[in-house]
Amino acid sequence: MPIVSLTTRLTLLFALVSIAVFASLGFLIKHSIEEHFVAQDFAELDDKIRTTANLVKNLKTGENPPSIHEVMENTVVDHDSIIIKIDSSSGGQLFASGPIAFPFNKTQLLNKPGQIQRTAWNEGDIRYRGAAMAIAGGDGRPRLILSAAIETTRHRVFMQQFAKELSGLMVAATLFSALLGWLVARQGLAPLRLMRAKAKSVTATRLDQRLPVETIPAELATLAQELNRMFDRLEESFSRLTHFSSDIAHELRTPISNLMTQTQVSLSRARSTQEYQEILASNVEELEKLSRMISDMLFLAKAEHGLELPSREHFALELEIVKLFDFYEALADERQVRMQMQGSGELIGDRLMIDRAISNLLSNAIRYTPEDGLIDLHIEQGIDALTLTICNEGKTIPEQDLTYLFDRFYRCDQARGHNETEGTGLGLSITRAIVNAHGGHISVKSANNRTCFTLSFPH
Repeated sequence: MPIVSLTTRLTLLFALVSIAVFASLGFLIKHSIEEHFVAQDFAELDDKIRTTANLVKNLKTGENPPSIHEVMENTVVDHDSIIIKIDSSSGGQLFASGPIAFPFNKTQLLNKPGQIQRTAWNEGDIRYRGAAMAIAGGDGRPRLILSAAIETTRHRVFMQQFAKELSGLMVAATLFSALLGWLVARQGLAPLRLMRAKAKSVTATRLDQRLPVETIPAELATLAQELNRMFDRLEESFSRLTHFSSDIAHELRTPISNLMTQTQVSLSRARSTQEYQEILASNVEELEKLSRMISDMLFLAKAEHGLELPSREHFALELEIVKLFDFYEALADERQVRMQMQGSGELIGDRLMIDRAISNLLSNAIRYTPEDGLIDLHIEQGIDALTLTICNEGKTIPEQDLTYLFDRFYRCDQARGHNETEGTGLGLSITRAIVNAHGGHISVKSANNRTCFTLSFPH
């Protein structure tokens, strides 16, 4: 089933609301006019009843007195739209201007003389409204019942014509309202079309496009801000991917080039067994570096998609650091670097991954600490988190490099040198991924020839 556009939905809703409003308004107008006709007819009938009552009461007896029939003939002969009837309480008919059977109850009228009763009835297809009242006959005459009726055909014809014209007007007004609703909806949704155009303009080469939040209505401003944040994340991710592809190509090119060069040189002429063994040993070192780099990149790729801990166990962090001190003792002695640890604390996590994270920081600290320098590890068991700080003496890392220090393959010349002992450039990235997988946070500060990495693990 095709999805109806938002503009069409709003137009239809606007048309439905217009139909409901116009229909209600038309019903009220029609009802008001009908009530006006009813009140007008009964007011005219009441007037005729009272006029007739006054005429009858003023009749006097004497020689050759005028009869009620003569008086009424001369008085209401020109009122052909109203039918008047005068009956005696004894049952005789004194006057009738038309052959209509009035449906009034004579007994009720005689019991309430002077009080007008109203009613409406049909005779065939003709609708009548009538009024009746009982009065004294005057000069000793018996009581009389005065009745008057009016035909409502002219009102019905008028209302039918009015209803037809009103219906046509309502249809035209509804269509016009729907058109206005479409224009209003289209104009009101213009910011959405602008957002669509901006989003459509975002491509791999134009990730810097952003939605103009300041020109978008408040109702859509939040959506625009979230879309801009999404574009920021896309641009950042794409930029990181681009840099990563470039860095990995650069990092892989060097060992592969070395392997090719050494292999080509070795094949250029016949060599002794010892020379082949030396070349193969050199190639093994390069291959080990490639293997280590690929393993690290696979680890980081898993970390980006939500790294899961292989296991969780409760262990004392200071005992793991003592094991790492024993492992790096020979390298530290060779570089004449001292290592010390203070504090203790317990941690819940994957022991091997924590060892790897601390090992990366510790090996870097040994590498960049000058002779007779000190590497200081401090463990602090807080109420909410366990904090491990690893500080080493050495050249201060510039402020502009600290921001990118945990990026893949990033190196700053002041802190790291390009030499044969240098790693793959992924150690700090892996360390941050491990800390994040444990729900922790890692930060770095460098000042006054002292660099400190702080790892914080929540309980």
